[in-house]
Amino acid sequence: MQWNKMPENNLTNKKEEQLHFASIIPAPRMILLNIKRELPVQKEFSLRKEESGAGLIRMEEEEFFIEPLEKGLAAKEAEQGRVHVVYRRPSNSRLPSLGVPQALDTGASLGSLDSLSHTLGILEERINSSRRRARRHAADDDYNIEVLLGVDDSVVQFHGKEHVQKYLLTLMNIVNEIYHDESLGAHINVVLVRIILLSYGKSMSLIEIGNPSQSLENVCRWAYLQQKPDTDHDEYHDHAIFLTRQDFGPSGMQGYAPVTGMCHPVRSCTLNHEDGFSSAFVVAHETGHVLGMEHDGQGNRCGDEVRLGSIMAPLVQAAFHRFHWSRCSQQELSRYLHSYDCLRDDPFAHDWPALPQLPGLHYSMNEQCRFDFGLGYMMCTAFRTFDPCKQLWCSHPDNPYFCKTKKGPPLDGTMCAPGKHCFKGHCIWLTPDILKRDGNWGTWSPFGSCSRTCGTGVKFRTRQCDNPHPANGGRTCSGLGYDFQLCNSQDCPDTLADFREEQCRQWDLYFEHGDAQHHWLPHEHRDAKERCHLYCESKETGEVVSMKRMVHDGTRCSYKDAFSLCVRGDCRIPFFSSNQVGLPHTVFVHGLQAFLEGTQESMENS
Repeated sequence: MQWNKMPENNLTNKKEEQLHFASIIPAPRMILLNIKRELPVQKEFSLRKEESGAGLIRMEEEEFFIEPLEKGLAAKEAEQGRVHVVYRRPSNSRLPSLGVPQALDTGASLGSLDSLSHTLGILEERINSSRRRARRHAADDDYNIEVLLGVDDSVVQFHGKEHVQKYLLTLMNIVNEIYHDESLGAHINVVLVRIILLSYGKSMSLIEIGNPSQSLENVCRWAYLQQKPDTDHDEYHDHAIFLTRQDFGPSGMQGYAPVTGMCHPVRSCTLNHEDGFSSAFVVAHETGHVLGMEHDGQGNRCGDEVRLGSIMAPLVQAAFHRFHWSRCSQQELSRYLHSYDCLRDDPFAHDWPALPQLPGLHYSMNEQCRFDFGLGYMMCTAFRTFDPCKQLWCSHPDNPYFCKTKKGPPLDGTMCAPGKHCFKGHCIWLTPDILKRDGNWGTWSPFGSCSRTCGTGVKFRTRQCDNPHPANGGRTCSGLGYDFQLCNSQDCPDTLADFREEQCRQWDLYFEHGDAQHHWLPHEHRDAKERCHLYCESKETGEVVSMKRMVHDGTRCSYKDAFSLCVRGDCRIPFFSSNQVGLPHTVFVHGLQAFLEGTQESMENS
């Protein structure tokens, strides 16, 4: 298959930390062949095929894409055929195509592995239900990225086989902490499920010096071939992170990744240059691209956060003492996160060696200098008037007065003086009260009043993450800060009353449009995401106007659905079952809330 790559160079320089290219690779032309047959499940399909072996199987409710995984020798292909990857495109989840200009992002476009679809899911999830994961579903607001960590021989040789595992665990622990920062606006765990150390020969075959696009493609293929066939396997991964010290790109390039594609069988991977613990920000940045994040200030309005240490900055200035996710990163993540179904299961426990609470307790400043700048580098001792924890300065014995820094402090916990350690950029005595403290929920408030007197309303209670508050980088509380129950579900006396219509009618005397008063009628927006916003239609002109507010809690989302309800601006779909007398069970399948509506006695005692 011939791929015509049209490079759209978009460089992201991180001094010694980050560089990006972007490429647009058009999808191949397809030839349609109408071939019909019956499947065992009694559904028809048509196969679209081209000479390269790429194709599409279309069934009644779903489509499966077939793509060649790699191109081999013509003679061998003729005799043995080619290896292909098959995956599903769900009809209700269309992610933007990277093959068209309006979807161009600032990461890599992995065209030859993504030419036919840019959506998620693996074929086995739909056609072989017996292989569904046995592990339990994650908590409502928890997302777990189960990671395969590929490490090439250059990294192993630099750190040494006896020390490399501890180093890798510490590095990934830092990445996990970066994703725990409150500024992300989501609760994401980076869970290491497998480490593979590659041989010298295999490392050389994957990394093509000076060719980041081909190197990334090789790495993603390799990671796909390492995948466990059973999704219930404890080493089944959602995302692959590859580390190397080889120069896969121009001088200064530190990372390369597709934009979006988390959970995709081939696209969910990143290529990262490892050069010390600051590489954790490179890994977090590249994985952010795969989650759908763009560079701050490029295609969004977050350029003002770059100098403050935003992780997705084109010129990354994040450091251990100063980093955050920008408001744009949070918004871009929320746009895609709900579609990444593979992140919704609980990871299996893995017996990795325990790490200290502060990563620097294991590593001296001399070791960190060696990681950052190479063999022989040590902490700079030419100037002793500064706090060594402000910035890590390093020099080589051959030129001890030439000191270098990556503009970040040593790791928290690094020894800086007898009995003292670095903490948040200061050399201090460590005491229990300044160490990391995870937050915990306080008690629930009483339920408030019902949003309706009849016809099914909603009442809420809240709780605060203050028992204790999180401190010093500790994790915030897991779960929602509010809970709700249905209430006053008896029919209203006027069975013809329309709750949405009542809300529109209330504006007849108060809301003027076009310098005139109108009689406002209810309007159901075509976009399902807008149906919990109040839109009203003028009886006089037929114009549809947004009232710039949410509908009241308990309003039906749609006139076509008698069960869906709006709750705090989101459409929830309750299912009722009388599994216990007097205890209707209500589950909100939108993925955010499940609760039991108790007996009258338990409700009174709430």
